[in-house]
Amino acid sequence: MKNKKGTMNNEITIALIGFRGTGKTTIAALLGTALKRKVYSTDTLIEQKEKRTISSLVQNNGWKYFRDVESKILREVCSENGIIVDCGGGIVLRKTNRELLKRNSLVVLLEANVETIETRIASDKNRIRLTKKQTLLDEIKSQLLKRKQYYDELADVRFDTTQCSATIILQGIRSYLLQKIPRSVRNVQLTKKC
Repeated sequence: MKNKKGTMNNEITIALIGFRGTGKTTIAALLGTALKRKVYSTDTLIEQKEKRTISSLVQNNGWKYFRDVESKILREVCSENGIIVDCGGGIVLRKTNRELLKRNSLVVLLEANVETIETRIASDKNRIRLTKKQTLLDEIKSQLLKRKQYYDELADVRFDTTQCSATIILQGIRSYLLQKIPRSVRNVQLTKKC
């Protein structure tokens, strides 16, 4: 990640993954400013391309159509180096997306406990429900269980945002980037807790 002069490698793309409500959008924006890089949100790009909200897209066209558009957007974004990608929480469900992220990015997993996620997303009426579960908490638990293996498989570094401030997470990502770890090394699995 360091070049021969000991500075941060600006060519590596940083992809933020994790469940909704873990802070990906917030951290991506702050990281983009701190590192002076472009930031792309796959969800925002989908809404711009489709000219409607994700909620409307899924209600009218279904989850498969949404995931098809999401995969296409990810391929387009990942053709550019040295960017920050704020990935939708379910982007890991498709093997082709996981392969693309693993091949082209430093993957940062943001996590939080289920109660924190519930609190963070409960008031957001623009978020479409993922399942027909009775409660939001049940939905979060079932979807996290479904995605956990993929998040774990992809993560190069992970941060628990339950108690971590954005500043601590930014410092941790920057520290990780400055380490003398070759890009070819995967599954270093640093876990940062506050």
